[in-house]
Amino acid sequence: MKRALSVALLSAAAALSAHGAAVVNGDFEGGSLSGWYATGANVNGSSTAIVNAGNGYPALAGNNSALIVAISTWPLNQNVTCASDIWNVACPLPVQFSPSGAGAPTFFSQNVAGRYMRGGFIAQDVNVEAGDTLDWVSQRLGEVASGNVGSPGNVDNAFFVAFNGSTEAVVDLRGNVSSYTFAQGGLWSIFFGVQQTEDPYVWSALKVDSIAFRAAEVPEPDSLALAFAAGGVLFWQRRRQRSAN
Repeated sequence: MKRALSVALLSAAAALSAHGAAVVNGDFEGGSLSGWYATGANVNGSSTAIVNAGNGYPALAGNNSALIVAISTWPLNQNVTCASDIWNVACPLPVQFSPSGAGAPTFFSQNVAGRYMRGGFIAQDVNVEAGDTLDWVSQRLGEVASGNVGSPGNVDNAFFVAFNGSTEAVVDLRGNVSSYTFAQGGLWSIFFGVQQTEDPYVWSALKVDSIAFRAAEVPEPDSLALAFAAGGVLFWQRRRQRSAN
């Protein structure tokens, strides 16, 4: 009897454990952007890349971080075209990447008061459960470092976006926000990046690292009831044994 009850308690405890989502290469310690879709301006040295102390941008954690740079300073000519630099502010808005195939988040096609936004980002798909929380660390560089949260003015933007085809969450990283909790489970596309406004001659960048999920520990009602029931039976059994002795 004791053994059966102990097994029941262990099963209940296992059921109470959280099942969390996972980010591929969220710490970038492999020295690459493997697992991420990465894009960004590539004119005049701008890029989306891995950085570390060896190339002048010390990692936020560990040995490597991702650096997303947004700048397009060159006017279009025979050497710089929309084909070679689709993020140039003079080009039509490029088709945005959506890992899940659910369509691009509207955030990337915003045109606020004539400000066509361009920039770079990293993105990947994640499968989450409701209540899962994504944590990260980030650092803003260049003009975006001086921006104010929520300001649509002539200042570049740093962002986190989560999109599942119907719900779109946008987190302004010009504040101190470093986590996002998913209210709905399922397949989501997550994005980290920077955007230019109408001043493409001043560069902006976002360094990001330690992107990982912290699972919600919310027990299922049936599992919780089983745990209490099994614990109660053990308690009364031991009490009866003591009384008999």
